[in-house]
Amino acid sequence: MEKIKVFVVGPSVGYSRFIENKKLVNNIEEAEVVLFTGGEDINPSLYNKRAHHSTWYTQSRDDFEVENYKKVREDQLIVGICRGAQLACALNGGILIQDCNGHGGCRHNITNGVETYEIQSIHHQMMYPWDMPKEDYSILFWSDKKRSKTYEGDGVDPSKVSCEPEIIMFHKKGHPKTLAIQGHPEMSMDSNVVDMINTIIKENIC
Repeated sequence: MEKIKVFVVGPSVGYSRFIENKKLVNNIEEAEVVLFTGGEDINPSLYNKRAHHSTWYTQSRDDFEVENYKKVREDQLIVGICRGAQLACALNGGILIQDCNGHGGCRHNITNGVETYEIQSIHHQMMYPWDMPKEDYSILFWSDKKRSKTYEGDGVDPSKVSCEPEIIMFHKKGHPKTLAIQGHPEMSMDSNVVDMINTIIKENIC
């Protein structure tokens, strides 16, 4: 079986450890999958909002990753992990909940209403796609229960938070398809969530 060619944006190649049968490549042009990794928050100016007092970011990293995002072709698949998922949400027209709780340093269940998987969670921000056109995204998995008691951030309406999204597929016209994973599959190697995510990746490689 031919290996999946993966380009990791930035030096943190360990985030790719959950992707099965892969070959890391050094050129974004060669890749079938372009992986954006976890880390600090992103600048809310990327989605035209004011920063919450808990938000912290590195502008040089934002600039570097946005530059790489613009290089991804529509026939390539983006996979975003944690911060990478949040960046994808912003660049596809969504915003972020800039502060929530109940998701920092724990493992919890995610579900699609039929299947349930356990994944590591380490985040205080969260994707907020509800002001986007419905045809631009699909929430594939969400937290099996609402874990946060508060949803804060410029532009966030807590009444719209119908679930806590964990895996979203962004498919905005003119943008590369993006699998945005809020949790950390690379920290959940003993969970069958890894097999499930790899199945989605394989199904979406052109």
